[in-house]
Amino acid sequence: MRYVAIVKDPVHNYIKLFEHEKCIVDTSPFQRLRRILQLPTSQFVYPSATHTRFSHSLGTMHVAGVFAENLYSDIPEGSERSRLIALARLLGLLHDIGHGPFSHTFEDHVLVRFGVNHEVMGGKLIREHSEIVKCLEEYVEKEYNVTVEQLAKAVETPILEEWPLRSKVGDYSELTLYYTIKGPYSADIVDYLLRDSYYTGANYGLGLDWTRLAYHSKVFGDSIALEYKARDVLDHLLLARLYMFKTVYYHKTSRAFDKLIGTMLQKSIDTLKIPEAIERAELYGELDEGYVLGNPEVRKLEEAKYLLRREVPYKLVYEVIQPLERVSATLIKIGRSFIENVISGVFSEITGIKDPSAVFVDSPRLPTNPMFEEAEITVLMPNGSVTRVPIRETVAGMMPHEVSFFRIYIHRKYVEYLDRLRARVATLFEGGEALRPFF
Repeated sequence: MRYVAIVKDPVHNYIKLFEHEKCIVDTSPFQRLRRILQLPTSQFVYPSATHTRFSHSLGTMHVAGVFAENLYSDIPEGSERSRLIALARLLGLLHDIGHGPFSHTFEDHVLVRFGVNHEVMGGKLIREHSEIVKCLEEYVEKEYNVTVEQLAKAVETPILEEWPLRSKVGDYSELTLYYTIKGPYSADIVDYLLRDSYYTGANYGLGLDWTRLAYHSKVFGDSIALEYKARDVLDHLLLARLYMFKTVYYHKTSRAFDKLIGTMLQKSIDTLKIPEAIERAELYGELDEGYVLGNPEVRKLEEAKYLLRREVPYKLVYEVIQPLERVSATLIKIGRSFIENVISGVFSEITGIKDPSAVFVDSPRLPTNPMFEEAEITVLMPNGSVTRVPIRETVAGMMPHEVSFFRIYIHRKYVEYLDRLRARVATLFEGGEALRPFF
């Protein structure tokens, strides 16, 4: 294959684009990713975190290609080897095409109401958007012997059992492509750790020697095994991921903005014709952050006004951050709604005011490996034997499997009651009142 364009990237230096890839990149739904931020809430804490899903998708494609070049290096140079590399790159390029405006905030507050997520919407765009379908039919289907449906299914499926690419190439199975995009040290994870670290300045992922992971990953049956000598890099990746979630993705101010933007989006579902967009790929392919904030009706909302002024309308009342094993599973299952009801009752008791928007509880969970809580790493030992290591038995095993966050916020218009509410909440969590038995 001969590349037709080259992109300068601050993370990977130069990224090549081949003809079929450039065709996809030039489509309107992919260009839309330029207008969807990778970290739409973190930018209010880390001012330089204004990078986009567009650059992340190109980076993931590049990393996936490097992994594939090494994984399939024993296949004789020719069409089959080139095909597997091309498929890995395509999956990396397309993996986030289904994101909506404000990325995961849109997913968590809007898409979930319709029973879909960004992967499902990605599959829908691949199947139904005329520009993408044209690129795939013209450049990809015959050249690489893969159907539009297979690519759509690969993007949307979360589990190996539903992976659509299963053909054999000699001793190599297409199932191994799953791990390059969705495995515990996938191209997606590698790129976002590097890119988010670079643009936030948090630095946890900088210096990650990800090419060592690529060079020392080997096809093992239908899976991928990591040579023992590269396990230190895996440890670095897991640690970086843990601390990026703890300090960047779940930063208390970032989470307050998630609530603010989420409320704004929920109030705008009909205004923005979201139900129709979810049904029609051509309409969904027009959704971006400018589409939302450029709508005059949306801009009238109180939440939009706060957002545009970078004002946080919430004050942190109390937080609990501890290993999940110290928190009862019952409390996790009951979760936010139960605690919100209790805290809202306390607020009403203190103030005599009944306002369901006065307080909110944020309770995201942080697994050391958020996508694959029970993932195993296949490790090739120095003596040539193979062992499967639960991800919790890597260096991550020296830390809690998950970290539980419970944060309670009060709307700033009620800030005069903050100290009284904080004292009562502290009693609930630390004393003998209603919540304490759950810990």
